[in-house]
Amino acid sequence: MSESGPIVPTVLNSQLSAELQSEVDFFLKWGYLVVDDALTEEQLETLKIALDETYEGVDDETQFVGELLEQDERFGFLIDNPPVLERIKAILGNCVQLHSATSRVTQPGATDQNWHRDGPWPVDPCGTPYGSLPGQVNCGYFLDELTMENGPIVIVPGSQRALFRPPEGHPTFPDQKFVLAKPRQAVFFDGWLYHRGSANNSPQERRVCLMCYQNAWMKSREPFNGPRVTKLREEGSPERKLLLGSIGHW
Repeated sequence: MSESGPIVPTVLNSQLSAELQSEVDFFLKWGYLVVDDALTEEQLETLKIALDETYEGVDDETQFVGELLEQDERFGFLIDNPPVLERIKAILGNCVQLHSATSRVTQPGATDQNWHRDGPWPVDPCGTPYGSLPGQVNCGYFLDELTMENGPIVIVPGSQRALFRPPEGHPTFPDQKFVLAKPRQAVFFDGWLYHRGSANNSPQERRVCLMCYQNAWMKSREPFNGPRVTKLREEGSPERKLLLGSIGHW
């Protein structure tokens, strides 16, 4: 049975501890944040098994799978995983929903990705009305330790505020950063941050689950209308209902 109560939060911004406020300030300045202990050891192993089984029936050339929550019920806890959702709401406010839930298994020999942003909107030097930025925060759970050999995520800290598109290809920025994430950590990055995956020159796969969040009044990329997600939404808490798009219009 689902919990009763209002779906829309009555308070948009929560009171933050000094530690959490420090993390938010870092994210707003640099556009990324590494969260320790985002998963337990048991959750990590569950995700590894579920993701491996998901990819057993996928073409070897396909590295990306969308609508991850429809693939296996074991991914469901990622919707509102407390260590992550607490920080997502600290950054975006309490009225948030999922933008997408996907996964990528990068095979050995995969080449460098090009620099990109995830959103189509430009950054306006004058800001947007009432100071509202299109808010999208990506959260990557890397299931394998990232090394310089297997291809870590590469970012340009602070580039979420850049007034121009990323360059074509994957040229080197002097201030670029290789994020060498470890299993059980989560890596947040602003959707407008310049980022890319680097080449996998190791003999092993590189696995990641990506849960992306946004302001609840923005359109989601995924429809979240499959049977598994529909059940999760209907039987979920008010917060989960909001995250999975129960508000059809405002």
